[in-house]
Amino acid sequence: MSESVLAKKLSNRSVGRSPLPDLDLIGENFGRILEDNLRPLLKTIVGAFIMDCEITKLADVVDSIPVPAMLGVIESESSDRMALANLSADLVYHIVDMRMGGDATVSPMTTTRSFTAIDVQLCMDVFGVILRSFEQSVEESVGVPLDTNFRVTGHKQDINTVRIAPKTADVVLLSVSLDIGEAARSGDFALIVPLSILDLLRAATLKVDVTEHLSANDLWLQQMRQSASSAEVKLHAVLHTAKMPLADAQAIEIGQIIPIPREALANISLVQGLGTKMMSDVGVGKLGAFNNQKVIKLTEEPRPELRTTVGRIIQSD
Repeated sequence: MSESVLAKKLSNRSVGRSPLPDLDLIGENFGRILEDNLRPLLKTIVGAFIMDCEITKLADVVDSIPVPAMLGVIESESSDRMALANLSADLVYHIVDMRMGGDATVSPMTTTRSFTAIDVQLCMDVFGVILRSFEQSVEESVGVPLDTNFRVTGHKQDINTVRIAPKTADVVLLSVSLDIGEAARSGDFALIVPLSILDLLRAATLKVDVTEHLSANDLWLQQMRQSASSAEVKLHAVLHTAKMPLADAQAIEIGQIIPIPREALANISLVQGLGTKMMSDVGVGKLGAFNNQKVIKLTEEPRPELRTTVGRIIQSD
């Protein structure tokens, strides 16, 4: 009994959840945007039909890819994971024919053959369009622009020579059927994206300044800005910073005189700190008196980058 339960659990492997909300919406946007982006490239009407948009195991996808295959390798500088776009042999035939001046009103019989260097070059732009369309569909779905650095870096014909992730990894599989031209030349492709890459896209959405989407009259935003503006910051006036050998510092005694340059009183550093830890320079001033108290009078304007940083902190809270 226990063996049958274990066998059932192993046969029903669970998959993860998409880091991005509403994966089906991303698929719908992808099909529409892909149609718009492919038309100028193929110089004819294009219909894109989403056959599948699901999360599955990479091993299941790899097992279904034929050899040879037209695989576009997609890499990212921010991750060691790669994505793939796999064009079917029929789709490659129609892409090459249309880009070589084929008739959009005719749907010739496709022939199966090995892919040549010319085939690869004529399909590289299509790989780029697929990737760009996917990024745009994600941007539309999450509602913010993405600062991504994904790119199509090459082509492979044998899936066994490409390792985009461990075979047990969860991936998003977008299976698309394309109709090209008036004669509806037909071919399929699949976009395979590991969930780890979607994690990067999700992280990119979190970097967007959300205050751009908040009303200027938002009471919570006003309260947070007021609290940030009234937060206390410790400032330290440093008369002089001296350096000496460690042996001399160890030999300091009560009553010992440590010389300070005359110009020190006119160049007192004002620094921002927390406790006894100095954090950053605020400005430079000189020692003076006001209302019977010792004061520091600034002789130089605070650094522009300091004003910018403080302003950004207040505005973002």
